[in-house]
Parts: sequence; C-alpha cells; structure tokens
Amino acid sequence: MEHVPVNQDERFELLEQLNVEHAALERRLHELDGYHSLTHEEELERAQVKKLKLQKKDKIDYLTRITLPS
Repeated sequence: MEHVPVNQDERFELLEQLNVEHAALERRLHELDGYHSLTHEEELERAQVKKLKLQKKDKIDYLTRITLPS
C-alpha cells in the first residue's frame, strides 16, 4: 500500500480523490460495457479499467477503516 497520510484531513482529501477516480473508472467501464462488441484494444482497456477500479476500491476501503471510527 502506498503512503497513507497521517493527518486525518489529508486522509479525507485522499478519500475524496479516490472516490472521484473510482467513479470515473465506473463510468468508463459502463460505457465500454454498452458497446455491442469490443475491439481488441477496448477489451484490454476494459480489463485494465476493472483492475484499476478494484485497486481504487481497496484503497478506499482501507482508508475508510483507518480514518472513520467504527
């Protein structure tokens, strides 16, 4: 896992940024899934987008656990 800010305000900023990035990846994935068929390049992009989206979600979950009280 990359560096996690110690300051809680910085963690909230990072969480916000990650959520924005995750939403953008979700929109792109939805767009690709809407195509009738995908080119080879689009299939590769779709796989990469899914991987990045999962990585962002994992980071969001981790930061949420260490930032917000249970």
